[in-house]
Amino acid sequence: MGSIDTQTGTENGSTPIPIPDAQLAVGGHGSVLPSASEYAGTKTENDASRKRKASMLPLEVGTRVMCRWRDGKFHPVKVIERRKVQSGGANDYEYYVHYTEFNRRLDEWVKLEQLDLNSVETVVDEKVEDKVTSLKMTRHQKRKIDETHVEGHEELDAASLREHEEFTKVKNIATIELGRYEIETWYFSPFPPEYNDCLKLYFCEFCLNFMKRKEQLQRHMKKCDLKHPPGDEIYRSGTLSMFEVDGKKNKVYGQNLCYLAKLFLDHKTLYYDVDLFLFYVLCECDDRGCHMVGYFSKQLPCCYAMND
Repeated sequence: MGSIDTQTGTENGSTPIPIPDAQLAVGGHGSVLPSASEYAGTKTENDASRKRKASMLPLEVGTRVMCRWRDGKFHPVKVIERRKVQSGGANDYEYYVHYTEFNRRLDEWVKLEQLDLNSVETVVDEKVEDKVTSLKMTRHQKRKIDETHVEGHEELDAASLREHEEFTKVKNIATIELGRYEIETWYFSPFPPEYNDCLKLYFCEFCLNFMKRKEQLQRHMKKCDLKHPPGDEIYRSGTLSMFEVDGKKNKVYGQNLCYLAKLFLDHKTLYYDVDLFLFYVLCECDDRGCHMVGYFSKQLPCCYAMND
């Protein structure tokens, strides 16, 4: 009978070791290269994965997915809004996401490459989901959920809370410049419509007027004659001073202060008519002027405003 020839190799110069024909195609250090059929299967799988991801785009509002945050790790998010990327393709969008593990102050716009499309969950109609869930909950459980949901918004009923969250769901100003500081904002603030397309606003730290461009602020600072809040200094300790500002006498300053404050408060009733309020502004003073570091306000009794 004839013998079957096999190729052999040696190990440290010792007895030849048979090498099966199936392992003839090897890379460095004995690593086996994929066969043609295996390579074709992998390529088909990759193509199918790419097609599946492409069919998801653009992601719908309400989609839940994993997103890479600033710590380099992936966290679960919900897509709140989306916008088209200028000069991009049909599926080139940026997405405004809410990190479900964190407070709304960390909501932000992210690019598609920050999202893990393999983790996309099926979008569920929240109204249907709530309806199904409510059928399974006792009255006590529903009350506990409602109490948790409105934490921090106790003065709002359920309808008002939904309206508030819908109106303020997307942060309109990402950063502000106030004096020597650039500050990341936390929440939506209802600035006039002409400022809705500004990612950054520039504030005069003395009169609190705000502008769209740095050049505007620089021109304004040459003309602004204020070096402290437009009120009476009522307290001083070292470099710290407290000023009392009457909203009725300094209406524009009071309104600007409310706009600024709302950027860092999830819920604040913004009064365009600030006549009934006194603002107490804490400043740190140096040779350049008195620089605001914080404030609180107090509502005056109605009889005070009527008699004034």
